[in-house]
Amino acid sequence: MNEEDLSEALHDLMVRSSPPPSMDPALALDQARRARKRRTTVVAGAAVATLVVGIGAGPALVGHYTGSRSAGQMVAGSTGTTPSVPTPQSASTVTPTTTRKSGDPWPEGQVDRTASAGPRADRAVTLMNDLSAAVPPGFSTPNLKYPDGRSMRWPQAQYASNDGEQDYWEYQAIIPVQRGERVGQLLVQSTTPTGKPAIALCTLAQQFWGGTGTCTVMNVGGKQVGVVTTKGHDSYDQWATYRYDDGTVVNLAQAKKTDREGRSPLTQPVFTTRQLAELATSAKFKISS
Repeated sequence: MNEEDLSEALHDLMVRSSPPPSMDPALALDQARRARKRRTTVVAGAAVATLVVGIGAGPALVGHYTGSRSAGQMVAGSTGTTPSVPTPQSASTVTPTTTRKSGDPWPEGQVDRTASAGPRADRAVTLMNDLSAAVPPGFSTPNLKYPDGRSMRWPQAQYASNDGEQDYWEYQAIIPVQRGERVGQLLVQSTTPTGKPAIALCTLAQQFWGGTGTCTVMNVGGKQVGVVTTKGHDSYDQWATYRYDDGTVVNLAQAKKTDREGRSPLTQPVFTTRQLAELATSAKFKISS
């Protein structure tokens, strides 16, 4: 190796072993800012992605969380939300009860309390025919006349309400019952519900026809029937009263005599007490409207 080669080798060694250049403070600050900005951008991007996923899942999460509570309850305290407004409910319909007032005209075009034609009059005729059909063998129900020519068989449908009372009707039928030359009488009356509270059965029974006789409650197939027996001084000797659960009341009365003068009375009642009570519960005598 000559002097020139030795000089080049020493120069190369000095270059490779020389210290690194000194750090520029401005350059280092700039590089730090760039690194922080990159980290901020990455974090913000991750937050946006999380927010998007949360918005998409929000309704499902709220729906799952609320359960039986309303969405209005869930957001009631949130800023900028409007409280839910209850849906107005329709007013309940109340069917007024018709009551009789002083001066009111008679119902259904009638000129007085009695329905002389129409469906109500027809119901009374049916009631009369059903009563005739119920008479036991050995008795007949002829169409006898009063001296003035009026029939002793007559039906009636009557509007019975007084002032301040609920509308109600009484359907009634009276027929003569004959055996041989002797004549007695039967009456059936069906009163539609009056709206009045139920009272003791015997009290109800004794209100019919102003009866002053003794009352006995009889059990007829699980039904309670009040039977009033008079002392023979009233128009009817005996009647049975039955009140249905809906308030319909049926009275079935019998008399051995009739109000037709010159006719001898029957020697025995048309029905036994048990038969009278049983017949009073017959559905064919019930008229509720």
